Amino acid sequence: MTRIGPQGYAAAYAYSGATNAQTGTAAQQQAKAAEAARMGASSVSVTLSAQAQAALANKTDGRDLGAVVSDARKSLDALLSAAKATSALKDGKATIDVSGLDRRSLYAIASNQGGSFPIEEQVVASLQLQSGQNAVLAGPAADARVTGDYAGLYKAALSRHEGAGTEEKATLKWQNEKAALVEGLRQSTAKPGTAPTGIADDPVAAYVKQNGGVVSNPRSRDIDDVAADVRVALDRQYGLATGEGMATGPDAGKIDFARFDDRSLSAMALNKGGQFSDHEVKEAADEIRSRNREGVSSYWKAAQQSGDGSAFGRTLVSQYVSMSSEEREAVGWTPALYDKMVSLQNLSAKLSSMFGPDGSIKTGMSLLDYL
Repeated sequence: MTRIGPQGYAAAYAYSGATNAQTGTAAQQQAKAAEAARMGASSVSVTLSAQAQAALANKTDGRDLGAVVSDARKSLDALLSAAKATSALKDGKATIDVSGLDRRSLYAIASNQGGSFPIEEQVVASLQLQSGQNAVLAGPAADARVTGDYAGLYKAALSRHEGAGTEEKATLKWQNEKAALVEGLRQSTAKPGTAPTGIADDPVAAYVKQNGGVVSNPRSRDIDDVAADVRVALDRQYGLATGEGMATGPDAGKIDFARFDDRSLSAMALNKGGQFSDHEVKEAADEIRSRNREGVSSYWKAAQQSGDGSAFGRTLVSQYVSMSSEEREAVGWTPALYDKMVSLQNLSAKLSSMFGPDGSIKTGMSLLDYL
């Protein structure tokens, strides 16, 4: 009798059962497909980006505004309770982390929907919305600086922008910014490698300007290290300067600050490390104060266009909170000024709540009750 080894058994089994195995496999696949169809499942697993998930969540969010406001209020109360805090801000710093709230809730808080959120909560929510946008743009912006791919940067910004909720999309600000991003994408596609220019309300241009392009990670590093990098960048710029009247040394001429962020300018204006000439200090101080004036003016114009009387004060407080201590010192924004801004904003909110939609004073309350 012939003995068949283990491999022979395996080969014989595979040969004799091949047809049955193939048939069985096909039958099993058909059964699985039928079951998937019956259950409404998909045989393909798709992983969405964080931005796409957020956009889908907002699109499928069936809550009305009242429910959104109520849920946001409950979430904030829980966060404040856990932090043993009575306010979302203390001395210009956040006491709670609102990064876990969805975008629609954050917008409801930031825009004080229903009058349910004090200025401190509005500011914290506004800064979180900005932080979310910054996180999305950071990678594409870094690529754009190296490769000149501004189209990719604008695509990322548009994707983030479209993830807004119903209430946010209804605002003139959102619509203006979308038009700006569409134009930015058009320009960057038509002229690859060139940053779009001359676009009003462009959030990408604002991001690039705020985060600079000369000094590495200026907002997260020690100010003396930033100052040292600024010194190197300035000296390199002087060596390349050819334009009429442009500075070719530290003691005279016009310095090009276009690619310097505000914290780097502050390091110069405050002469951190004693590394800058009197001329450089003065030029930097003039530039950062000029930017501050332009910023305040643009906040005011935006508030007037939006029709939201509280938007201007809220934006100013948000700006203060987002500044580094060096930036505040360089432009003269003190803790006393911050306290006054918060106080005036809260007073404005109280006065606004006196009136109904038709402008009439609500019954049962007097001005003293509100103050």
